[in-house]
Amino acid sequence: MEQPTGTPTTPAGVVARADRVLAELDETMWVAKSSEELVEAVAVAERLRAHLAALEAAVVAEVHARGVAKGELAWGSTAEWFSHLAGTHRATGHQTIRHADTLVNERSATHAAMTAGRVSPEQAAVIIDAVDRLPTDAQVRADGESFLLDAATRLNATDLAKAARHLVEVADPDAAERRTEKELERQDRAAHHHRFLAIVEDGAGGIRLRGRGTVEDAAAIKAALLPLTKPAPAVDPTTGEENVDPRDHGARLWDALVETCRHALTTDLPPDCHGARPRIAVTTSLEVLQEGLDLGRIDWATLGTDLPTTDDGLELTPAVVRRMACDADLIPVVLGTQGAVLDVGRTSRLVTPAIWRALVCRDRHCAFPGCTRPPVMGHAHHITHWADHGETSLENLVLLCGHHHRTIHHTPWQVRLNPADGKPEFLPPQRPGAPPPTWIRTRRRE
Repeated sequence: MEQPTGTPTTPAGVVARADRVLAELDETMWVAKSSEELVEAVAVAERLRAHLAALEAAVVAEVHARGVAKGELAWGSTAEWFSHLAGTHRATGHQTIRHADTLVNERSATHAAMTAGRVSPEQAAVIIDAVDRLPTDAQVRADGESFLLDAATRLNATDLAKAARHLVEVADPDAAERRTEKELERQDRAAHHHRFLAIVEDGAGGIRLRGRGTVEDAAAIKAALLPLTKPAPAVDPTTGEENVDPRDHGARLWDALVETCRHALTTDLPPDCHGARPRIAVTTSLEVLQEGLDLGRIDWATLGTDLPTTDDGLELTPAVVRRMACDADLIPVVLGTQGAVLDVGRTSRLVTPAIWRALVCRDRHCAFPGCTRPPVMGHAHHITHWADHGETSLENLVLLCGHHHRTIHHTPWQVRLNPADGKPEFLPPQRPGAPPPTWIRTRRRE
């Protein structure tokens, strides 16, 4: 972890000075300390942790209010910037930003208690979420916050959460009736707001679908899929008798979904995300290609530990690749000894499917530092613009998502391919009073 920087008169400088003071304890032989000293050190450290969390909340809230992360640092959001900077989970980053804004602007009593070290960050999170569930009357929420702050002096975060749930129930006795009247409308709005679809590997050679949407969405999906789920009896070739379709309803519904997607690809419905016939890229060595590319005879163990993957990262077994290749455009991606792309089918003046595949193979996802948006959300950016006589070749392209494509075009950020290994790297804008920036590939702390 990099040490905090800044002059002694700046906020960062004050924090850095405190960090240097604490560093005097790094080599402490705790085994030589008394039990009283150990317990006291932990108690003071927890008060300091709460104080530091309150300080960080105030700073983060101001960063968010000014739009610094998105407007000046070119991140997608304050939460995205903070998650990367802190090295935390994305969900934690979003919660930190939301709680910081609420602490500073609405729950000032809780923020003051954190600053004084009387309330831990975990207890503060419980209070914020509980008060947010109370009726919107300002006095009711102020009283609820006061009650929970008092309870926090006696309860840990787990028990405080139980007290908070009870508080919400008794503070709004009419809530049950109102919830009954508005539940359907609320659920529909919530379902639409939180709609999502995730395709994840199940660790057993397959995938799982997880998702959520509105009842209206379900009606449209069922209208498209149910006509394709009619049982299809199979005819026994030896007896000529019809056998009952062995697939249950769930299996037929899955097959209908796959068939609908294949139909969409066959009719070229998604041209903006490089949709066409399925294209299979088999990443192999030059030696294997020179010996003859035969998917049935390739020793997959020689291709490395990574299985073939799709554009969005799903791993495919060799058997699946062979089966998909029966009705797909097969593109061999040839790698050198250092993993550099040597050739990918053919070249052309335009960003052809072959060049796009090479770009995806090299960059994997949006190459901008800290961004992992998949290739299906990406653009092929000319490092030297076509209007400036830049070539449409792998040596002049970088994979960027839409947001960071606009960033490179309309802000001082710069991009190039490293002359040593040909991988993308980026140069941040010069900040007033800061040292000259250096080329980076990824960043957490600067």
